[in-house]
Amino acid sequence: MIMNKDKSPAIREYRMAFNEYFKDKPKAKNDQETNKQMAEFVYWYNHVRKQSDTGKTPEEMYKETIK
Repeated sequence: MIMNKDKSPAIREYRMAFNEYFKDKPKAKNDQETNKQMAEFVYWYNHVRKQSDTGKTPEEMYKETIK
């Protein structure tokens, strides 16, 4: 079964965050820069950026589930 990529809220949220994070960043010049940028994005996405639907970071939501 192929899911319509526009139907998944998680995919939409990730794409919004990706576009938001990289909108003013220069394009990586090599694989090492790409890896560094992606690691920084993943940290920002999980620990800094609040999700549009919950107003919490994924880290905050995770901590709530393990209480």
